[in-house]
Amino acid sequence: MKNSNTIRKVLSLIHRLRRGYISLVFISRVIAAAQPFVGIIFSSKIIDLLIQRAPASLIMKYALILVTSTAILNALEWGMKAFITVGEQVLNEKINQMISEKTCRIDYDILEKHETLDMIKKAQEGMNSRGGIQSFCTNLAAGIQNIVTIIYSIILLVPVFIPAPSAGLTGIGNFVNKWYSVFILILAIGMNTVMNMLDRKLEAKVQQSFFERNVVWNRRYSYWFTMVFNYSLGKYIRLYDMQKMLSAKVGQASDNMENEFYTLRDKLLKISWIPIVVNVILQFVTYAYVGLKAVFKLISVGDSMKYVGAYTNLAQSVQNIAGIFTELDIESKYLAYFYDYMAIENKRYEGTIPTEKRDDNVFEIEFRDVSFKYLNTETYALRHVNQKITLGSKTAVVGKNGAGKTTFIKLLCRLYEPTEGQILLNGVDIRYYDYKDYAKLFGVVFQDFNLFSATIGENVASSDEYDEKLVIECLDKAGFGERLAKMPDGIRTNIYQYEENGVEISGGEAQKLAIARALYKNAPFVILDEPTSALDPVAEYEIYQHFDQMVEDKTSIYISHRMSSCRFCDNILVFDEGQIIESGSHEELMKEGGLYSELWNAQAQYYA
Repeated sequence: MKNSNTIRKVLSLIHRLRRGYISLVFISRVIAAAQPFVGIIFSSKIIDLLIQRAPASLIMKYALILVTSTAILNALEWGMKAFITVGEQVLNEKINQMISEKTCRIDYDILEKHETLDMIKKAQEGMNSRGGIQSFCTNLAAGIQNIVTIIYSIILLVPVFIPAPSAGLTGIGNFVNKWYSVFILILAIGMNTVMNMLDRKLEAKVQQSFFERNVVWNRRYSYWFTMVFNYSLGKYIRLYDMQKMLSAKVGQASDNMENEFYTLRDKLLKISWIPIVVNVILQFVTYAYVGLKAVFKLISVGDSMKYVGAYTNLAQSVQNIAGIFTELDIESKYLAYFYDYMAIENKRYEGTIPTEKRDDNVFEIEFRDVSFKYLNTETYALRHVNQKITLGSKTAVVGKNGAGKTTFIKLLCRLYEPTEGQILLNGVDIRYYDYKDYAKLFGVVFQDFNLFSATIGENVASSDEYDEKLVIECLDKAGFGERLAKMPDGIRTNIYQYEENGVEISGGEAQKLAIARALYKNAPFVILDEPTSALDPVAEYEIYQHFDQMVEDKTSIYISHRMSSCRFCDNILVFDEGQIIESGSHEELMKEGGLYSELWNAQAQYYA
């Protein structure tokens, strides 16, 4: 991505996210540029008046103008800075929100990739570290400020290069009074600017290399460090004496970054002396040139202070502009990480066909010779799966760990695309359906379900706007009614400690909330992946007893390792090594004496 293109995109983004911000920063910088010149001009005048023994009233007049002008400019800059600071925070929050929203929209299989996780980290750090978008905008405005400063400085410096009437000056006095003596100062500025540009480019190269080397370590450090403060994990950390392991993980990442910081420091020290030496030479040339003019009485003492100040500001501004262009080049590379991440395109085919809005919920899913393998592996998680799931059926999916059960469900929900074969809905490839429309067909409770630190109602409805009666009805169906009655604010009670007055709930209660969330969606397909794994036997029995009522006329798919829970299902699919090796009712599969019968008998001895 070309840097100029990035700059245009950044400016457009800032304008879109925070209208008026760029203009406000620009105006504040123009005011900031004027401040030093007010001091330079009036201070030099006051010094000359003091030397000339001018009336005290005249001196006080200029002093009052100096103080008043400085105060007004300071007040204006202070007021604008307050608005700019708020704007910076808003920009940061909106940028992070953009990254968050992009992450929510990105294909699930792309999000799982290690490379994508690194890109997210680069995007976040690129927009919040040296490449911060507000810093980028400030640098652009600083360039304008320095241009204004250069203009002011040149206007003030013009008289010093005009030869003054001299009384037979010779030698060096005569030289500094010539117009061409200005080339000494131009040469000094040029040398200072070139050396500082080279220094900044070297520094930028070193820092960007440091940034890119440490992306992975930063991500690891953040993961393990925040893990320590996750109170829900505190019981495991203590009971399993995990403190040493966590400290070692944090320490490993920290030590690596510390070593990198030392390396960075050593490299920067080797090049940081260059601008210091050059700046000393520039200061010497400036004071020597103007001082000689004052010694030979070509300018007044006050003027000498004015010209030194103006030239110093001129040299600094020329150097700054060169540095700003270098800095913008650096920052555009950091900002490019953000745009690279935002530019990731979903590979999922975006269909346009709406799913049928049928009152009878007549839907049929067919897996037609479906095979699937995960990224960066040659082993198939599913192989040649052929299966129909018909309206109103209750299907159980069983098998050993790693047999492909959850992968089967993720393919059905279109979180993944088949590597081979097709999945059909009512005879149409599911890729041709509008994805959001298709996703509305499924109410899913995964084994690794998640709830949020929000109200019970928001967790069930997955929204801050919901039907309260329906929420309560779904909670009752999921067996949460009795616990809900004890909640201080009913369905408006916050769960977990991240919100004020949050209430802790057990694993079984959380699982009931997850089931209620699937029921609230009122989708034609209800998919439950180990839905009772955290429930006690009584609660599990109640779920099974009321399962028909819970799913009503919906098509349900049930994954479980507990073979006893499969008896109420119409059809049982037995997975092994990514293939469906058996299917049928409980009675039929027991008669076959295959894997299902083996798994059933293995568990039955514990129920005897």
